[in-house]
Amino acid sequence: MSSRRPFACLLLGLASLLLALVVAGPAASRDFVTSATIAGDASAAPVDPAQDPWLRDQAPVVAKPVEISQERVAAAWQGAPETDHARASALRRARLEFGLGDLVAPATVIAAGATEAAPEVYAALARDLAPGVPARQIDHAIALFRAGDTGAATLAVGDAALAFASNLMAQLWWVENAAFVLLVCLLSASFALFVLSAILVWSHAAHDLGDLLGEHTPVFARHAALAALVLAPFALGEGLLGLAVAFFTVGFWYGNAGQRNALVMAAILFVVAVHPVAQLSALTSELVEGDRVVSSTLRVLADQASAADLEILEAASSEDAVAVHALAYRDRRYGLMESSRERLLAIVETHPSDYVALANLGNLEHRRGNIPGAIDYYERAAAVEYDATLLFDLSQAYAGAFRMEEYEATLERAQGVDDEAVAALSNLGESSLVADLGFPMFQLRERFAANLLGAEVESDVVALIAPGLLGGAWYVTAGIFAVVALLGVLVADRWDHSSTCSRCGHRICNRCEETVWSSEICEDCHHLFQYPEATDPSLRMARMQALSEREAFFDKVWLSLSLAIPGMAGFAAKRPDLSMMGLLLFSWVVATIAWPSGPFEDPQLMGFVAWVAFAIPGFVAAFAYAGVVLLGLIVRKSR
Repeated sequence: MSSRRPFACLLLGLASLLLALVVAGPAASRDFVTSATIAGDASAAPVDPAQDPWLRDQAPVVAKPVEISQERVAAAWQGAPETDHARASALRRARLEFGLGDLVAPATVIAAGATEAAPEVYAALARDLAPGVPARQIDHAIALFRAGDTGAATLAVGDAALAFASNLMAQLWWVENAAFVLLVCLLSASFALFVLSAILVWSHAAHDLGDLLGEHTPVFARHAALAALVLAPFALGEGLLGLAVAFFTVGFWYGNAGQRNALVMAAILFVVAVHPVAQLSALTSELVEGDRVVSSTLRVLADQASAADLEILEAASSEDAVAVHALAYRDRRYGLMESSRERLLAIVETHPSDYVALANLGNLEHRRGNIPGAIDYYERAAAVEYDATLLFDLSQAYAGAFRMEEYEATLERAQGVDDEAVAALSNLGESSLVADLGFPMFQLRERFAANLLGAEVESDVVALIAPGLLGGAWYVTAGIFAVVALLGVLVADRWDHSSTCSRCGHRICNRCEETVWSSEICEDCHHLFQYPEATDPSLRMARMQALSEREAFFDKVWLSLSLAIPGMAGFAAKRPDLSMMGLLLFSWVVATIAWPSGPFEDPQLMGFVAWVAFAIPGFVAAFAYAGVVLLGLIVRKSR
C-alpha cells in the first residue's frame, strides 16, 4: 500500500499540469500568432510614409536645443582676472569680436579706478572700451597733457574731435543744444532791438499822437495813449509777438533809413527764430523719445532695455529693419546666436543689400565651420560696402579655405581702408577670429533726418511767444511785419514828425513852432551858428559854453549807456547795424555763461567736450562784442 500511495500522488500531479497547459495554451498561441501575423504583414506590405504619424504635422513635437542667455560683457568681466588691465583686455576683445559698440559703463568704471601714478594708462583703457564716446577721448587727451606728452595729447584731441563729429548721439546733442541756444539768441537780440529802437523815438511818437488827440493834451496822457496802443496786441492775446510787432511799428515809422534797415533784419531773424528754429529745437528735443522704436533701440544698445522695450521691438520687427537689427544685436550680445541668425535671415530676405546683416550672417556660418557659406555672405556684403572689418572677415574666410592669394589681396584692401582697425583685430591673436559689424547707426541717422524734414511738432516756445493768430504760421508772422513796414514806407512820412535838436535837445515840431529850420537843428541854434554877427558876443559865448558842457555831459552818458546796455554803442554811433550785431554777440555770451556745458548736459557722452564746444565760441563772442562796442565809440567820436 505504501508503494501505491506515492505513485498515485505522481499521477495526480501530472494530471494537474496537463490541465493547466490545456487552459493556457490557446491564449498563448493566439498571442504568438497575432504578433507573427502583424510582423509578417508589415514586411509584406510597407506602410505609406505619408501616413506615418512621425512625418505628418501631427507628429510629436521635438524640442529644439535651448540656447542659454549669457551677457557677454558681464561674462568677460567676471571671467577675467581681477585686475583692471585684464578686465579691460577681455572687454575689448568681446567688443571687437561681437560688434558691441561703445561700452560706456565699463569704461566709466575703469576710468574711475585710475591711480595717481599712471592716470593716462587707465584713460587709454577706458578709451579703448568706448572709442566713439567724446568724453572718453578728451579725458585721455587731458591725462596725456598732464603727463607731459604734448604730442600724443594733441593727436588725442584730434581723435576727440573726430569722435564728436562721427558719433550720432553727440551730433544729436549738439543740434539740440545749438538749436535751443540759437533760438534764445535770435529772439532776445531781435526783440531787444525792437525795444531800443522804440524807446529812442518814444517821446516823438507820443508827442505826435497827443497832437492828434488835441493840442492841449498833457504829456502824461500822450505817453499813456501810446503805451495803450503798444500793449493792445498783447492784451488781445498775441503774446510777446504782439509786443514785438508794436515796438517794431514805432521804431520803423519814426526811424531813419539806417534804423529801418536794422529793424528789417531783426524782423527776419525774429520770424526765423519763432518758426523754423523753434520747430527744430522742439523736434530735436523729442526726436528720440518721439519714436518708440528708436528710443527702445538706443536702450538696447546701452544694455538698459526693459521688457516693454523688447515688446515694442518685437511688435515692430515684422516691418521695421531697425527693430530687427536691435533684437539681433541683443541676441548676439547675450549669446543667442541661433535666434540672431533667424533675425538676420529675415532682414536679408526683405533687404537683400543690407551689408551688416550679410556680414554677420557670414560670421555665424564661419563659426559653425561652413566656410563656403561664409564666403558667399561676405562677398555679397563686400559688393555693397567697402568696410575694413568686413574685408578682414572675408580674408579670414579665404585663409580658412586655403585661398591664400585672395586672402593676402583682401587683407591688403582692408588695411587700405582702416589699418588701425585691422591691426586691432589682428592683435587679438586668433587665426580664425572674425569680428561682427556693429549696429548700423546709419539707419538711425537716415531715420532722424527723415523725421526732422517731415515731422511737425508743436513747439512750447511758439505757444509761449506767439499764442495768437499772428503766430499760426511763418507766412502770417512774416506777413504782419511786411505789412507794417510797407505802411511805414507809404504812410508814415505823410505827416510831420517831431524831432530833437542835435545840439541843444530842444523839441522841433512844425505844429508847435512858427519857424522850423530843419529836423536836426532848432531855429535858435541855427541862428547862433549861422549868424554869429547878429548875436551878442557875450551871450553867444555863454550859449556856446553851455552847449559844450551839455555835449560833454551827454558824451559821458552815451559812454555809460554803451558800456552798460548792450546795443547802445551802435545807436550812439548812429549805426543800428552795429547794435544788431552787438545784441547777437551779447546774447551768445550770456547763453555761454548760463549754460557753459550746454542747456542739456550729458556728462557720460560729452564730458569736457561739452564745455569746449560752448566755452570757446563764447569766448570768441565776448571778444567780438567788446570789439563792436569799441568800434561804436570810435565812430561816435569821429563824427
